[in-house]
Amino acid sequence: MEESNPEISELMDRYGKQLMNLAYTYCKDWSMSEDIVQEVFFSAFRNTDTFKGRSSYKTWLYAITINKSKDLLRKPFMKEPFFQRMKNKVTPTHPTPEQHVIQMEGQHGLAVEVMGLPIKYREVIILYYYEDLSTKEVASLLKIPHSTAKTRIQRGRMALRKQLERGDFLA
Repeated sequence: MEESNPEISELMDRYGKQLMNLAYTYCKDWSMSEDIVQEVFFSAFRNTDTFKGRSSYKTWLYAITINKSKDLLRKPFMKEPFFQRMKNKVTPTHPTPEQHVIQMEGQHGLAVEVMGLPIKYREVIILYYYEDLSTKEVASLLKIPHSTAKTRIQRGRMALRKQLERGDFLA
C-alpha cells in the first residue's frame, strides 16, 4: 500500500473505529456516529483530489469528522427537548465492544467523566490523551490557536481532577 494515495477502503479499515469513537464523543449516540463516519468517508471519497498532503490522512479524516459532528450538533432537531429526553432514556441492553474494552481496562469511570466534560474540554482531552495527537495537531484540527489547545487541555484535566477529588468518579 502506498501512503501517498491509499484506497478509500484502506482508509476505512485503518481509521473507521477511531473515527466512530471520535464522532461518539460529540453526539453520544452510536447510530449517529455511524452516520457521521459514513458521511466522512463519502466526503473524503468525493474530495480525494483536494487532499494536498499538508497533513496525514488520519489528521485530514479527523478534521472532517469533527466538522461533520459539529454540524450535526447545530441542527435544530438536536436541540429539541423531546429528542434529548428520548436520547437520554435509551441505554444499551448490553455494552458495545468499545464499552467492554473500556470496562476491562478499568477505565470506564474515567471515560464516563471525560464524556461529561463540556465539549470544548472533552474534544481536546480525547484527541490528546486517547488519540495521542500532539497539542499542535489538536490545535490544527480544531482550528484554534496552539495556546488555546494547551489551555483547554490543562483546564479539562483540572475539571477531571476536581470531579475525582469530590468522589464523583464512577467506576
